[in-house]
Amino acid sequence: MIALEAKDSSSGLNSVKRLNNDTAAKAKHFATEGGKNIVNVALLSGVFKLSSLVSAQNSGLFLVWSHDLDGFIEWVKSQT
Repeated sequence: MIALEAKDSSSGLNSVKRLNNDTAAKAKHFATEGGKNIVNVALLSGVFKLSSLVSAQNSGLFLVWSHDLDGFIEWVKSQT
């Protein structure tokens, strides 16, 4: 199962709230409740601090950029 949340950020400062405080926090909760059956994904567009991206990935969140949506769809298809 994929838990996907789309996030758009207009500044590096905003990215901390959008990605780390919202989406990554939910991903931790979903991982605790659902275990390894859930893949947590953030679909991103806009401006994000590199440190926010690294922190989100380190918390177990997979990052997908909106401009690479086709690549993500192909990955999903390959998992079934």
